Amino acid sequence: MGYLPRGQNLSSSITFILLIANVAVFVITLVGGEEALLLLAQTGELFYAGFLWQPFTAMFVHFDILHILFNMFALVYFGAGLLGNLASLFLIPLNDPTGGASGAIFGLVGAYVAMERKGPGLVVAVLYAALIFIDSSGPGVNIFAHLFGVLSGFGLGLLFASRRRGQEL
Repeated sequence: MGYLPRGQNLSSSITFILLIANVAVFVITLVGGEEALLLLAQTGELFYAGFLWQPFTAMFVHFDILHILFNMFALVYFGAGLLGNLASLFLIPLNDPTGGASGAIFGLVGAYVAMERKGPGLVVAVLYAALIFIDSSGPGVNIFAHLFGVLSGFGLGLLFASRRRGQEL
């Protein structure tokens, strides 16, 4: 249990690293221009010429600000899980270890509810969230990660839905 500093878990650390890597590569391609883009993006021609890192680095290349924003927001699972875990740091005893994907899963449900907002899909999502919330509450469960996960997912879902529809919140 003592592998990471207090208050951190592996999923939040990985999420933070992925976000930083994406933003860093975006800045590098902005500053470095076409030369940096050709070095980091993937082309078959350059890959077969020896640029063997391109299938890896291409995952972090974004071509404009909307591209990176959409992809980073598409990480609702990670964002909701991270925000749920961060909120729970302030709400549960300091020595209680927590883990699991529930906060992130609740985030996906929250995003779905925010994006659907009507019809049978909304009813199913709300019932699903309510049943899991009730079933997963009890001793030893980080209910705050669940709660803030679903709220974070809902907020991110509203943001995606408004961007997708070209509307304001």
